[in-house]
Amino acid sequence: MRQIPKLHTFKFKITALLVLMVMFATALIAGVSLLVAEQEMRKVIAAQEMSMLSSAAAYLDRDITSKQQVLRVLAESMQAEPMAPSKIQAQLELRGALRDEFFNVTAYDPDGKLLANLQDRRMIGKLNSKNRQYFRDTVAAQEGIVSAPFRSVLSGRPVLAITQPVFGRDGLIDYILVGTIDLQRPAFAGQLNALRGKAEGYLFILTADGTVLYHPDQNRVLTPGAGPGTLGASVLASADGWRDDAIDDGKPVLLAHKRLQKADWTLAVSFPVRDAFASMASLRWRALLAASIVALVAGLAIWLLLRALLAPLYRLYGQVRAFGRGNIDIEQFNSGNPDEFGHLSRAFYQVARQQQMAERNLQRLATTDPLTGAHNRRMFDEFFPQALKRAIRAGQQIGLAVLDIDYFKGINDNFGHQAGDAVLVQFADRMRNAVRSTDTVARIAGDEFVIVFEHLEAGHDINLLGQKIVAAMQEPFDINGRPLNVTASIGIALTTELPADVDKVMLAADQALYCVKAAGRNGFAVNTVGAERMLSVREFAAPAKADKGEKRNWPSSRF
Repeated sequence: MRQIPKLHTFKFKITALLVLMVMFATALIAGVSLLVAEQEMRKVIAAQEMSMLSSAAAYLDRDITSKQQVLRVLAESMQAEPMAPSKIQAQLELRGALRDEFFNVTAYDPDGKLLANLQDRRMIGKLNSKNRQYFRDTVAAQEGIVSAPFRSVLSGRPVLAITQPVFGRDGLIDYILVGTIDLQRPAFAGQLNALRGKAEGYLFILTADGTVLYHPDQNRVLTPGAGPGTLGASVLASADGWRDDAIDDGKPVLLAHKRLQKADWTLAVSFPVRDAFASMASLRWRALLAASIVALVAGLAIWLLLRALLAPLYRLYGQVRAFGRGNIDIEQFNSGNPDEFGHLSRAFYQVARQQQMAERNLQRLATTDPLTGAHNRRMFDEFFPQALKRAIRAGQQIGLAVLDIDYFKGINDNFGHQAGDAVLVQFADRMRNAVRSTDTVARIAGDEFVIVFEHLEAGHDINLLGQKIVAAMQEPFDINGRPLNVTASIGIALTTELPADVDKVMLAADQALYCVKAAGRNGFAVNTVGAERMLSVREFAAPAKADKGEKRNWPSSRF
């Protein structure tokens, strides 16, 4: 019998066919598994870049907010008392922290004339910024703005400006504070690059009109960056997100971008695809080689391995989303795992804690008077309407006391502003000690304070509260070891019927204060809200008449 060659046997053919089918099925299954894993990994890598951009954008938003708050606090402290233009330079130089926050801080009068320059006082009076867009926008808006980038006349460097108007008592702008940020200083984007670590690619920032605000190539700063076919055009053409088909200098890149909330800027990252997915390409060839050797087992093992490797990252991603919705506490990220995911989780925990601390500190600075430690006008404007609503819900009365220090201008004129500041500090301390723990003390102007009395039951003797406050001022004030008699005039408004709005309560308190001043000061009066009826006027005439006259003149022998 003729022997059939082994290559022509059915056994060989079916074996070869089965082997080829198994190999084809294995390669197909491995390829499909790898394709699924590749898509998931692309999403994860893109999610990492978007997470980094979100952190960087949040950092920029916080930094801008912080700098705006610094200028607001500075403006509030400088507009508490009228200030001559010649003193503005000295006030800026006294605040060394401004040099840490800004490249330069300047002040301009309403006509654009330079009044103060923290970097170089020799330029004072030699520069006018009336035609600068940021100056015109600030005057038009009557509030601070974040400018578009421009080239500084003072330094010749690309900068952007944060402005804050300072208003006089007449409600008009006295002068405008301008803090500039040097776009070429390493500190501007150093934190952003630190967030990327040692990753390839680079960060850049565009304004809404396509101007380059930040770029590693400093020659491109303040140049158009959104021409046709550029990365900038791709960034501005769509909402926040990412794509992996963009071209940068002829090379495919992963492009991710995120818009800021506090400024009309877009933060973007260009990450070469070759570097972004280098580990993925290596994995693909290893997986195909392993699939040809071990077939289905190798593909299944790789798929299971990828799931196991990515599980911690997915858990972290889920925790981040839950934290953003407020469903979990920040302590969930204080992981004790020693691996890279544990480090990433702890890094997020530290950033979030710092953000919380910064927000609390900003809230404290925004609602506290820096001199007396009492609440400021902004806090009072937010708090008092809420207190009225609480009183309405509880069916209780509420009282508002408006206090003026008698002849406070004489104290400043005769003994200096340092003595006046000491009086304000002690006056606020005595008020806090004289009122109840449920009452709120705030300083709303130079020597003008308010007290909100909550939880007053019907029939409560409001006179007792007024008497305690007046009595607390009877002891002489200690000014640098020497006594000074200081009194106060107090107008108290009491709500006998609810609801009562803020304006009516303030008007009733002001009317009561006017009655006290008309009666000779050093006392208190109580007025009912809406009834236009003064319940009581009480004068504490502890000093004799000659003593009152002496107080008005403030001779140095009394100090």
